[in-house]
Amino acid sequence: MNYQGGFETFKEATKYMFQTDLTDILLVLFGLVASVVILVVLPYAISRYLASRSARKEFEVVGKQMGLNEEEIALLYKCASSLEDPNKVFHSKYVFERCAGKLVKESSDNIPIIASVRKKLKFEHLPWFLPLATTRDIEVYQTGFVSYKGKFYGAAVWEKTEEDLKIAILDRIPESPQPGEKVRFSFLREDDGRYYFEAEVLNTYLEGGKVILVIPHTEKLGKVQLRDSVRWKVSIPARAFFFNRTERVKVCFNRFVSAKEGDSLLLEFEWKGEAFKNILAEIKHISGSTDRTCLGLKFLNLKKKLRGHHKKVYHRGAEGSTKSL
Repeated sequence: MNYQGGFETFKEATKYMFQTDLTDILLVLFGLVASVVILVVLPYAISRYLASRSARKEFEVVGKQMGLNEEEIALLYKCASSLEDPNKVFHSKYVFERCAGKLVKESSDNIPIIASVRKKLKFEHLPWFLPLATTRDIEVYQTGFVSYKGKFYGAAVWEKTEEDLKIAILDRIPESPQPGEKVRFSFLREDDGRYYFEAEVLNTYLEGGKVILVIPHTEKLGKVQLRDSVRWKVSIPARAFFFNRTERVKVCFNRFVSAKEGDSLLLEFEWKGEAFKNILAEIKHISGSTDRTCLGLKFLNLKKKLRGHHKKVYHRGAEGSTKSL
């Protein structure tokens, strides 16, 4: 009887020992979650924060080098922070215009700031050798044709703002497009191609006897290539010699170079067996970051026999040294 009683006592004790308790389960789960947070999530979040902080600091340094103030840098970073390389917004007009479009749509209060930044980054005009990427790149007074209800009318870009484009119809038009209707504007850009785009009319008004169409900016530009040859990227080793004279290829250095617009350079390089020596060039544009500097140069003394090579080579650039225009 004593053995039986002892067994029953042991049985009852183990029953309570291994009985599932909700509090214990919750404690175990909490411990697991806490371990994952401490060992995985927290280090990852800290590394991302430090990387973001470093990128922001570098962005501010480059922005100040470009002449931007704190308010302009902060606004531009709101868009640029989502890019893999935020600093690209300082050097690529296409990237800048996409950011500008988003910021203007976000708030009309951003318009004066964007206009100021565009001027400081020298993005007011697109160089002739670069294709248009947005209607913001179209020059004022660019002539073309407005297509409406199957007919074409002579037109021209009358004015452009950060929000919209104003196109004046130069021919007599029997019936003006109304808000909500779509029109098509096509135009020829010299030495580039024929562009066209469609847009919905936001508003119309009369000015000087001309019908003015107000349309929103768009990045959906169609293009018909009219050039005889395609522009090719090239990367050619080159040497540049600075000297103090105020007298264009694009030359990039993988370091910071102290230079200013108006300085002169002597270039030396080889292309398809032809030696280009003592080519005088003037700095027209400077861009870059703390560890990279790119100089937009204008040739000043190309010999006649080299000009054919120049036209074939210098269109657009590549990483490293000389960049073609």
